[in-house]
Amino acid sequence: MNFLVNLWRQRNYRVALIVTLVSLLWLLSGLVGRDVENDEAVSRVSATAVAEPMRVKARRLQAQPYTTRVLVNSRTEANRSVKLRAELDGAIASLPAKEGDWVRAGDVICEIAAEDRPERLARARAALRKAELDFSGAEKLKGRGLQSETAMAQQEVNLASARADFRRAQVDVASLQIRAPFDGVVNSRAVELGDFIRRGEECATLLDMNPMLLVGEVSESQVAKLQTGSVASAKLQQGQLVEGELRYISQEAHPVTRGYRVEVALDNASKQLRSGISARMALPSGEVMAHRVNASLLTLDDNGDLGLRILDEERRVQLVNVQMVSDEHDGVWVTGLPAQPTIITVGQEYVTRGETVLVEFEDAHGDLPAPQRNVSSYSEPETDDLLDLRGEEQKQ
Repeated sequence: MNFLVNLWRQRNYRVALIVTLVSLLWLLSGLVGRDVENDEAVSRVSATAVAEPMRVKARRLQAQPYTTRVLVNSRTEANRSVKLRAELDGAIASLPAKEGDWVRAGDVICEIAAEDRPERLARARAALRKAELDFSGAEKLKGRGLQSETAMAQQEVNLASARADFRRAQVDVASLQIRAPFDGVVNSRAVELGDFIRRGEECATLLDMNPMLLVGEVSESQVAKLQTGSVASAKLQQGQLVEGELRYISQEAHPVTRGYRVEVALDNASKQLRSGISARMALPSGEVMAHRVNASLLTLDDNGDLGLRILDEERRVQLVNVQMVSDEHDGVWVTGLPAQPTIITVGQEYVTRGETVLVEFEDAHGDLPAPQRNVSSYSEPETDDLLDLRGEEQKQ
């Protein structure tokens, strides 16, 4: 204490201490003033924010009819597959059609050696001619009363037997050539030139490729929504888009998969489609009123449900839950909105439910063009590198 008193009595130390205290006071006054100014600035900003509503951009939409679809894993399949079989025993004398050849109905696929069958046909023809002459003579005698009923009946038996033998010989000669029953492609051949084939053995397999079928299975929860005659679309494994008619819906579920077989007929006059190609087809299952919006506008509510922020007539923000029925390149289709909603397109992240906002309406022909109704259109979601198709997806 005495030390401090002695320092204070010395003039130099006393001046230095006074200067130090004055400097500290000046620095503290600057900090306090800055805090006050900051508080005032924050107050002014808050007052301005409260006074002026948030500005957003919005757009009016119109509900459009939308055809919902069931997506089904499928494959192409020939309309018909027939194994051509021999009706006679004999050696293969000719094979006019090669594997992979397209043939017309009636074209010869395999030919069996004739052996003595043409001669048998000639003998049967001659025997038939004799039987006809005998029967004609017997009728003349009967008319004169010179022929008994028993003899006349025997002539009728002989004539019928000759006709049967002649017909059998004709069939045998015709069966020497195994012909295509319809237009198609020779998919495989079971015999070669010189092979001996027996009655009932396979000569070749013929596929009917037009129309080509798309076959798949739908679940029991979806089958009731389908209707034969509706237009279905599909995307093949190699990316080709095709369209056809739903022609068949099974009435009985598969005993193992519990799925119902469906068939879509595709035009294959160009012969470009092959059997066994994997595909994804979309089957029309109904029509709903829906809106197409940008996927970026979708949000989640507190319960984790999908929703969109819209404006009511007083420009208040509302959050409406929606259900997505399709995901496409140019937007998503959703249901659950009013028929003519006003959706917020810019600024929806910064407003809350019930808040009144200032609205600037966008051009209706901007990034959300008016959707075109086309039940046969086919679009590919960005999240699916293989297949596209609008509708409710069913994993098979």
